[in-house]
Amino acid sequence: MLLAGLAKSSNHRNRLTTVVPLLVCSSLLTACQQSLIDRTDQGVYRLLDDRQKAALGTTSDANIGPETGEVVNSGEMYSFTPHPTDPAIPEPFRKPRDTKPLHASVDPNKPSVVPDEQAQLSESIFTEEEREQVAVFGLRESLAYSVQHAPEVQDAKEALYLAALDLTLERHLWTPQFVTSIQTDFVDYGQVRDFDRAMSAVANTAVSQRLPYGGNVTARVINTLMRDLGVHTTSGESGSFILDANIPLFRGAGKVAYESRYAAERELIYAVRIYERFRRSFLVDVAGDFFNLQGLRMGIANTYHSYLSRQKDWEKADFVNRMGQSKDVFEVPRALSNFRQAEAQLVSAKEQYASALDRFKISIGMPVEALLDVLEQDADEDAKALDNLLPDVDVMTAVDVAVRLRLDLLNVADRVDDARRGVVIAKNRILPDLDATGSVAIDSDPEHLNSMSYNTERTTWRGGLELRLDDRKTERNAYRASLITVRKAERDYDRAEDTVRADVRSAIRRVAQQEDLRAIQALNVEENQLRVEAARAQYDLGKKENRDVVEAEEDVLQARNDLARAIAAYRSAILEFRRDTETLRVTDEGLWEPPTDATPHPPTGP
Repeated sequence: MLLAGLAKSSNHRNRLTTVVPLLVCSSLLTACQQSLIDRTDQGVYRLLDDRQKAALGTTSDANIGPETGEVVNSGEMYSFTPHPTDPAIPEPFRKPRDTKPLHASVDPNKPSVVPDEQAQLSESIFTEEEREQVAVFGLRESLAYSVQHAPEVQDAKEALYLAALDLTLERHLWTPQFVTSIQTDFVDYGQVRDFDRAMSAVANTAVSQRLPYGGNVTARVINTLMRDLGVHTTSGESGSFILDANIPLFRGAGKVAYESRYAAERELIYAVRIYERFRRSFLVDVAGDFFNLQGLRMGIANTYHSYLSRQKDWEKADFVNRMGQSKDVFEVPRALSNFRQAEAQLVSAKEQYASALDRFKISIGMPVEALLDVLEQDADEDAKALDNLLPDVDVMTAVDVAVRLRLDLLNVADRVDDARRGVVIAKNRILPDLDATGSVAIDSDPEHLNSMSYNTERTTWRGGLELRLDDRKTERNAYRASLITVRKAERDYDRAEDTVRADVRSAIRRVAQQEDLRAIQALNVEENQLRVEAARAQYDLGKKENRDVVEAEEDVLQARNDLARAIAAYRSAILEFRRDTETLRVTDEGLWEPPTDATPHPPTGP
């Protein structure tokens, strides 16, 4: 018993001595991994803040979020055939659903909707239980949510992060580069030398620096040790200090040698502009989708109002017919048909809104299963405040501002200079290779077994020039191609500038058009509403048929839906005008900054 207990205790200690080191090593690796990620992020974010201030005069949130470095093994990572599928149809899809046959059990004197379906024909797309859990978003909440959760925003942040990461590497390559290596050899000479054994070790430490106008300088220390392991003596120890320089005088000399740094620095500026342009354009797109949702939601309310009205008309016509006072035998069937049409319109309007909601949730990064609704157009104060974003400017002023501020146009303009630098580089590569080389080497004193006992009398100086002339057909063709690239870049800029001008002119016309359409549709609603009231009054007095009321209600329904769409289009047009003139400034919370001292007045048309 005692021996068994001791053995069990010994096994337990053995397991502990195995597991504990593994846990310690795992913790150390995780901490080291996290430290590498954190240090990288800190350097990138500092660089982004600096470049954003330089390019835009301000900073915006570009944090891509925390990262642990852990990658989940899905079990399919190393499979030759990942995720094979079963050709059989899943069991739930094999049994057809019981459906009612067409025109089955239809009472011509009753509406087509049965009582349990009547709940679906309401003003909301949600059931009574769901309405308590629905999140109602206004414009402010929609924009803020999209900034925090939209996949496109995260993609844009990561693209900017990678551009900054590339620049951190490029900057690092222009700093002193350290390299250390140690090579050890062990030799056993066998029976020939009575199994004599020897060990040699060579340590090489070097630091090199690239020069901004071409070439590099390298300082190197080499230490060598020879030891006879048989007699435990050091048979040799020496050291050398070497300073090398290689400087081009023709080809590769000058600013062309610094081209990779110029390109990397400018690419990050371009990325900063692209990211900021994306932020503004993305929020305009989200706002446009939100305004469209508000219009569709208003369409449900308008259709539901029409549905209730036609229901009353059918009930009245049915009552009059049953009382024997109907003058038209087709009045009841016509009223019932109109009522059924209103039911179909309401179902279609709700389906269209629900589908648009799902697409909107995907665009802002919300799960499609989430219960979401939007505020009505008249209840959203943030959306109604958009009139304050419309300045009093004429076409020429708007175009000039856009040409001066458009971030995408600035990128195209700077690409022209990139192409021009390419011509300078191509011309330089046609030159012959003429390189100046030099070195200084100081060796240690061989009479002392000390690798650090350098003897200045053993200093060796070397210098030389190397001229190389070879075929330059490839370089000549590249030079000609670079000139074509410049001309194309200049044409691209001209075309981009004209496109910006056209965008701004179109945006101004669209604002004016949508403002007129909004006013026209508002008048159209008022006029058709008066027509409905007059037709209904005549119908109640028995002077008009139900078809006149239906026609008037169809027109007012169409007018109300058109007005809802016009309001949505007008608000979108204002934001698009601000976006196209690059005068839209957005916060990290997803809201635009209101202009100071702006007079709400439409721009002058062309």
